Amino acid sequence: MFSPRASAGSARRPASRVAGRRSLAGTPTGLFSPVRRASLQARATPTRVQHPAGGETVNFDVQTFGSSLPVKVMEALTMADAEDQITVRVDESGWAWLVCEERLIVWKIGQTAVAKMSVCKELQLPPSDFACFADLVAISCPGPGEVATVQAISVMAVSREGTARYWPSLAHEGTYTETVADLGGNLCNFLTAVKGNSFVLSSYKNQLLRLSLDSSGKLQQRALQQGQGVLSGIGRRVSSLFGILAPPTDVTLHSLLWHKDSACLYTLTSCNVNKWEVDESSEHQVLSWDLSRNLKENISDAIWVRIDPSSL
Repeated sequence: MFSPRASAGSARRPASRVAGRRSLAGTPTGLFSPVRRASLQARATPTRVQHPAGGETVNFDVQTFGSSLPVKVMEALTMADAEDQITVRVDESGWAWLVCEERLIVWKIGQTAVAKMSVCKELQLPPSDFACFADLVAISCPGPGEVATVQAISVMAVSREGTARYWPSLAHEGTYTETVADLGGNLCNFLTAVKGNSFVLSSYKNQLLRLSLDSSGKLQQRALQQGQGVLSGIGRRVSSLFGILAPPTDVTLHSLLWHKDSACLYTLTSCNVNKWEVDESSEHQVLSWDLSRNLKENISDAIWVRIDPSSL
């Protein structure tokens, strides 16, 4: 564990921006492009610009939600350069976080102006040669987010290269522990909190790791077993009829979703939809649906049904 009294070099990165930071194709969703300010003097004091926040169409209704943004968030948005990548996520527990360069700001939505200052925290992201984004940050609440205190909220942030930094309590932003995820050098793309105060990390190459804290306060990791559904014990040839196989090596993972109510984890890859049932310390894959094969079969059937045999 790191503590607030540790040396600056062990707990925080330098305050200056990292030069030559690399970016990847496929910019994550939730991206802002702040307008560059003309001078530092003009950027010194954050100002709030009022925009029409409500709108209604046939298909959706947009309304204002919660209170105004905390000062730290407004400062980050105001001081950001035009080329800075800013991503934001809002969790169903009522917490939100913003990632901008090396800054990670976590705050509670819907607080009063007086209480808001105590639940808006800025954390230092792990070092990286790539710009981080909000999909690689997750929070864990022991209970309903509306009543969870800042002391009970834990946070994990992971760099693209796989350096995971974990804060056991959001109340102590200077105390954290780190580990390096073993993903074979592949870049990370998603992180989500699951049961047991643990987290699941994914890579672009469809690798999944579950990270959790052991009794000694160290982060432990293990791979989620894939291709082991309900028919995995009857052999590869028979299970292939049901689309339950070990994943191919050329698969790209596009999305990772945790459904809290059903305690199920879902992944969407370039060829499959997968589902795991997750408990406090283990998980079991119950579905692997072959998108490519099923789409081809359904399209073929649809075309064949519409063809008049007499025309052949």
